[in-house]
Amino acid sequence: MSRGLGPVLVICVAMLLAACGGGPPPRSQACLDRLESQRVAYSLATMDASSSSCVIDNPVRITRAEMTWKPAGLLACGFAARFDDFLRDSAEPLARKHLGASIRSMREFGTYSCRREGDGRRMSQHARGLAIDVGGFQLSNGESVSVQHDWRGGGAKSAFLHELAHAACRRFSVVLTPDSDRDHYNHIHIDAGPYRLCGIKSAAAPESIPPPEPAPREASAAAE
Repeated sequence: MSRGLGPVLVICVAMLLAACGGGPPPRSQACLDRLESQRVAYSLATMDASSSSCVIDNPVRITRAEMTWKPAGLLACGFAARFDDFLRDSAEPLARKHLGASIRSMREFGTYSCRREGDGRRMSQHARGLAIDVGGFQLSNGESVSVQHDWRGGGAKSAFLHELAHAACRRFSVVLTPDSDRDHYNHIHIDAGPYRLCGIKSAAAPESIPPPEPAPREASAAAE
């Protein structure tokens, strides 16, 4: 081996090791600028995942988007921006339509979590920051909407939640509801993963649902 190749090989090996080190991907300033333009209240988050399957692309912690989040949620920036669009374009108009009030806050039951799906076969989209579990909403008139208590039984609140879930099916990949299984008795799961499933028993979607939007590049890159 030529002596001149020694330093070159050392540099190449170092670069390969750095590339395989499992460090976080670079942040997308364009996505952060989008959050700023949408007036989303967020803070940059850092990841210390033990597995490369649990690394979020451009992680942000959201405290308020179209409405206050209780508690704050840790998500991939692209999914957070996309979900904020959904709250503004679908959730808020549907609340006014069915309930005659605007939404003050959203109760979320889960965002980032480094875990597998219930059957253990593959990683959950929560592990990528590409999923959120919505438990309910607090309205401007003081009333609340709960997935656990209002999904079934009919009435305006049930109609709101069902049409909201249909709207989510049009905009996202997987939507799981109390109709899906016992694990989702109290929340609506929404994710931007590579699979498609609309977990609502009623087949017909209301005509007022907006057309589906393409997945953001960050979400598509993170999904396996």
